[in-house]
Amino acid sequence: MKRAPGWARWTLLMASLGWLLLTAASYLSLPMFQKIWWFGGLVTGVFWTWAALWSFAAVMAYLSLKAYVRSLAMLVIAVTLGAVVRGIDWQAVYVGSLLRLHREEFAALVEANARGRRLSAPWWMEYLSKDGRIRRQGEVIYLPVFEDSWREESGVGIAHLPVPPTAETFVRTAAGDIGRPVRDLGDGWWWVE
Repeated sequence: MKRAPGWARWTLLMASLGWLLLTAASYLSLPMFQKIWWFGGLVTGVFWTWAALWSFAAVMAYLSLKAYVRSLAMLVIAVTLGAVVRGIDWQAVYVGSLLRLHREEFAALVEANARGRRLSAPWWMEYLSKDGRIRRQGEVIYLPVFEDSWREESGVGIAHLPVPPTAETFVRTAAGDIGRPVRDLGDGWWWVE
């Protein structure tokens, strides 16, 4: 099998880098939204464009070399990667990974709440909770991830429930909104919408 010229391999490298950067930007979409919400979508859009254009360039490069199998393989890989990146719920992946990574700190928050002590947020919590603060609602701990700050009519976040939720379990997510636990995140933590 003949080795592809350097410029063809270069398109493949740039396409691979584009998909890697797109995956990272998708994973970090929640903290990007928290910190630079007006540019978060733009950053993700730039990486989608990069990955798609360089993948197209790689397909065309191998087509021009009459390497039809490589070209088809690149096309199938690009379409598959696009479908996978688009189909993943990156917000759930990000929140779940933070919960797993900081399991002890979340357990310490639950213990502090049970003992009635002050709940202090670690520095990294500002990349999860919209304002870096923890809200106590009786026995429930609530971390707001998004809140409509204009009218305070809606919000979503993460809550620790001392008992499994029922149909009557509600959490105040904003001044004018209550949410329901919709997804179990483990260790009593729930995604609330």
